Amino acid sequence: MNKRARAMVNYLISIVIALLLAFAIIGALLLWQGVDPVETFMALFQGAFIGKSNLGASLLLATPLILGGLGIALSFRCGIFNIGGEGQLYLGAFAATWLGVNLVGLPFWLHIPICFLGSMIFGGLWALIPGYLKISKGYNETVTSVLLNYVGVYFVNYALSSFFKEPGALNHQSPKIQTSAMLSKIMSGSELNTSFLMALLIVALFFLIFYKTDVGFKLRAVGQNAEASRTSGIHTRKYLLLAIIVSGALSGLAGSAQVMGYQHLMVQNFSPNTGYDIIAVALMGNLHPIGVLIAGIFLGALRSGASVMQIMMGVPVTILYIIQGVIILSILGFSRANIDFIGLVGGLFRKKESQSMAKEA
Repeated sequence: MNKRARAMVNYLISIVIALLLAFAIIGALLLWQGVDPVETFMALFQGAFIGKSNLGASLLLATPLILGGLGIALSFRCGIFNIGGEGQLYLGAFAATWLGVNLVGLPFWLHIPICFLGSMIFGGLWALIPGYLKISKGYNETVTSVLLNYVGVYFVNYALSSFFKEPGALNHQSPKIQTSAMLSKIMSGSELNTSFLMALLIVALFFLIFYKTDVGFKLRAVGQNAEASRTSGIHTRKYLLLAIIVSGALSGLAGSAQVMGYQHLMVQNFSPNTGYDIIAVALMGNLHPIGVLIAGIFLGALRSGASVMQIMMGVPVTILYIIQGVIILSILGFSRANIDFIGLVGGLFRKKESQSMAKEA
């Protein structure tokens, strides 16, 4: 077994062990609260996957997590830590909503791409700020991107309560976007729309570009060793800026997918903490596009199943955040421990074989 395959198998084993440990801890907590853990987990599974509407809801909630998670994975793999996904997502959604409301009379095949492009530009430019400050001034991009989250979110909330508020609305919300800016549904009885197909396409493009092209090689090289890349002739600053701009653009796209896909307008705090959850998705996916896809669907399924779990078992929906937190911590803990499970199992078999040979001798 080659090194890459062995690492992949070890990672999958660590994920399985982490999930078993997480559900054991959560089960003990539910028992302590007097709730049947088996029935609770069955209700969670049913709400996540059983029936077209539940499955559609899981994939719908997974879509922004996948898109944003890909952006975070890209920036992390390149060695620039974009923690500003929340602000970038809100500004991307704001741009898509503004274009969706104010551009009138366009055909859908033109209006939708314009809205997507606007969201990517706003998200990318917002991410450019901490990237530029890091490269030109040496400022820590983790701190600056987190602080810019507050600026972005509060600006959008201000806009929705003032110049971009729907006239006569009781809530602080935008006007509804034009029909030509709304995405088509792809599953009957569900709000699942073409943004999920777009997310799958971007996962495939991410994989091809990052692992099969010269640009992808240079991005990976910069992330592994910026100094060595610089001495070998790679323009490290250019690729760091490219990574964080694309990262912000994908976060912005994640916000527009929610507005154009099923909400069709913006309200204040329309997607709380999604910009932080995408960091967990990227890390759970081991910063790999296929891993991000699986992690995004998994987390989306947890969110979708929580409502059914609450109805069937009377468990507060806040238990979802405990479940989510324990699972994420378990997965990250085991995956980052870099335990060679194959080597451990092989060592046990070799030990037993040597003991049996010694007895025969």
